[in-house]
Amino acid sequence: MLQTDKKTKPYCVVVGGINIDVQAFCHSEYIERDSNPGYIKRSLGGVGRNIAENLVHLGLPTEMITVLGDSSGWERLISHIEHAGIGLSHSPRLSGVPLPTYLCILEGDGGLVGAVADMRAIEQMQVDQLEKQKPLLDEAAAIIVDGNIPQTCIEWLAERYRAKGDRGSFNINAAKPLLVADTVSSAKAKKFKACFGKFDIAKPNIAEAAVIAGVDKETSLQNIISAMLKTSSLPRELYISMGENGMEIIEANSVINISLPSPQRRPHSVNRSGAGDAACAALVWISIYERLIVRKMGSIDLCPQSKAKMALAAALYAASSKYPVNRKLNKNSLCETAINCYPELSEIIDDIQSGGEM
Repeated sequence: MLQTDKKTKPYCVVVGGINIDVQAFCHSEYIERDSNPGYIKRSLGGVGRNIAENLVHLGLPTEMITVLGDSSGWERLISHIEHAGIGLSHSPRLSGVPLPTYLCILEGDGGLVGAVADMRAIEQMQVDQLEKQKPLLDEAAAIIVDGNIPQTCIEWLAERYRAKGDRGSFNINAAKPLLVADTVSSAKAKKFKACFGKFDIAKPNIAEAAVIAGVDKETSLQNIISAMLKTSSLPRELYISMGENGMEIIEANSVINISLPSPQRRPHSVNRSGAGDAACAALVWISIYERLIVRKMGSIDLCPQSKAKMALAAALYAASSKYPVNRKLNKNSLCETAINCYPELSEIIDDIQSGGEM
């Protein structure tokens, strides 16, 4: 169990799902309605769990609040997750909960063809379960909200830990946990419509952002942002994943694109299914540095553009592993990848590395 004393090392709480990933890799381009040669691999997964493991690799103690079952299959899953360094002691155990499973097909280059997620377990989470964990949540450096949890739970977390002050800048001395949204999918993103503007950081893709804004999925990004402004639903920092087109960030209500580095600078891609989870974890990690560590050293240029580049570097590094989480990820490997991908980050990374451990 994590200690919640403010004097201890900063920790994160991920409220979200865990599951078993069943990934089918095609040897070549996927052919619809046909049997495709390839291989099948099973591993630990779940958006929330993947984010949590990435945070642990980056040196941040992390506890998950999820829903657990009581079967022998659950016992094995729980044992593997705890072995990865993720705490589960604050998660309720319920009888008869089905084992969550994510089944996906990936093309030869690691791109997603399609997937089915059985997340019925996490749908049994209730607000009163979260209320019992307020001491843990209140003292966290960051709370990451996975869109798999019920809408009532998302809205309760958003209201209790909502962002305060002007959007676009953090109060690095604030005691409130950073509130971070990972919207997961277009179907899950609709749960955030009423509370999206209460988050400090959010990382949807453009389809998920359109759902939250209440506009057609073919609408331009500028119109999506305009719709969010009209309803006061812009998070303090918004990072929109654009696949091969990099990431869009919103600064001073303007849209700025951060492109991917040239192929020569990127790690070789094997499996992109966990890339977005790594990007989210990197945004959390670098923002905690901004708030809790960098203030010891004075000012540092950690603008959203720099954070987006760190997030993209993390995504590319994750995609270079056959697993949803790159087991070689740590602070040094992320910083090295970021410098290779975006040499202009070298000064910032020197400052981060000289800042010591959290």
